[in-house]
Amino acid sequence: MCTVITGFDPSAPVPLVLAAVRDELLLRPWEPPARHWPGHPGLVGGRDTEAGGTWLAVRTGAGARVCAVLNAAPRGGSEAEPPVRTVPPGAQLSRGRLPLLCADGGAEAAEREDLARYEPFHLVVADPSGGAVLTWDARELRREPLPSGVSVVTNSGLDANAPRAVRHAPVFGDARPAPGASGLEAARTPKEVWGEWPRLLDEGVRGPARTGGYGAGEDDPASLAARVELGPDRVWATSSMALAAVAVEGARMAFSAEPGVPEAWRMVDEVH
Repeated sequence: MCTVITGFDPSAPVPLVLAAVRDELLLRPWEPPARHWPGHPGLVGGRDTEAGGTWLAVRTGAGARVCAVLNAAPRGGSEAEPPVRTVPPGAQLSRGRLPLLCADGGAEAAEREDLARYEPFHLVVADPSGGAVLTWDARELRREPLPSGVSVVTNSGLDANAPRAVRHAPVFGDARPAPGASGLEAARTPKEVWGEWPRLLDEGVRGPARTGGYGAGEDDPASLAARVELGPDRVWATSSMALAAVAVEGARMAFSAEPGVPEAWRMVDEVH
């Protein structure tokens, strides 16, 4: 993921709602959300078929939890710079392992990992009781509590001054959905659970994208969409979007493989 928007209200029937926008190389193969992992039978998420992990995992049933991973820059780097390899060849583990581990085992599962084998990341781990953003910058792991209200996590972490946070946190905050816990399982459309958030996501990826100065397009650093042209057949761009709602009784998920197209949203029926 490259943008995660969380709405946490511990007093609400559904304490956690989450929106996530994935930016990735467009030619990197993936599969839509399902129960892809026999070793993690309670998890649903999209599968990166190149490395086998995921960018977002939802744990279903009792003990529901959601976990999403975002790329981060190593300490001293910047979001606009190309990715910097910090792990020796042959020792690296895919960051896509982390949502699987932490959706099942909580934030402590990441703290037990040999993080020197991972490139830098931000990891959002949350359930109805609260959550955290874990940041690994290739030197140390930091843990920041997920605040109440609506927050935007980007490649710079839980940073209220990031352009995407400045633009989108108030808009999503004003439209924070308040579904009833009893209605989660019965919902048949994303709007029944997430209200205006699907529309806001689609609107947020239209128009100029974040380019980081690559390619000929106009750069909008506050856009939810990315389009970084790295060369022929190497375009890093927004490829999918997801929504999650997590209550004590269970979770629901919705997914769009065509960002910006309202008709592309669908409920992921395996998540209850």
